[in-house]
Amino acid sequence: MNLTYILPTRIESNDRLKNIITSVSYLLHNFPDATVLVNEVDSESVFSQQALPKIRELVSINNLTHIFEKNDDPIFHKTKILNDSIINADTDVICSHDIDVVYSKESHQAAYDLISNDEADIVYPYGCGAFQYQVDYSQELYEDFTKSFDISKLTNNRKLQASSIGWTQFYSKKAVISGGLWNENFLSWGEEDSEFYFRFSLFGYRIQRVLDYIYHFEHERTHNSHYHNPKYHDNHDLWQWIRRQDKDTLKNYYLSQNYLRERM
Repeated sequence: MNLTYILPTRIESNDRLKNIITSVSYLLHNFPDATVLVNEVDSESVFSQQALPKIRELVSINNLTHIFEKNDDPIFHKTKILNDSIINADTDVICSHDIDVVYSKESHQAAYDLISNDEADIVYPYGCGAFQYQVDYSQELYEDFTKSFDISKLTNNRKLQASSIGWTQFYSKKAVISGGLWNENFLSWGEEDSEFYFRFSLFGYRIQRVLDYIYHFEHERTHNSHYHNPKYHDNHDLWQWIRRQDKDTLKNYYLSQNYLRERM
């Protein structure tokens, strides 16, 4: 597959450790020809110390790349890490993948085919509506699921919730770069997914969905995954400004952004 999965990573709890072991192993197990790129930014590499040994026990890691950047900033700059990973990827199709989710193999394949066959620029591999299963991911379920990565094992201990945007996007590398990448003015968690969907829709990119379910493993929340993010209000204000702009104004805004000028 001409595909790179990119996973911006900071492992802030035992829940997130368990989840990234699961999601990375699931990808490597089901899509051995794709590249899985874990880009970890933290004060120390929890991934290499605690996650990688477990993943190595479960699957081959031949197509796994781990990049670690030492950074003591408590704010996890997810949008910058996503852009770093997009630029580093050497495939035509990229999937930004949340470490707390898995999808069916069929939804991955359908999303990939839409991009690789030039039928879409961006694809969300789950439906908009009641398509999210929140999974109570106990240690017992984790041990059972990672034996076979059979997604039907997640049918218990789950509840159906709403889904709209976020989590995971497949996209053409060429299209996401031409559309301005991720907006690095959004810091930590909050509104970056709304802005991304709005902008690429406004700019006329072809956005599609695969009507399948997302399985989201519940986890402990820190300021980098909750409204407690100290930058959330700044993110919210920026998003409210952007959503009121027309196409030409927004294009001029992106042409003036230093982070984008430097990358281009």
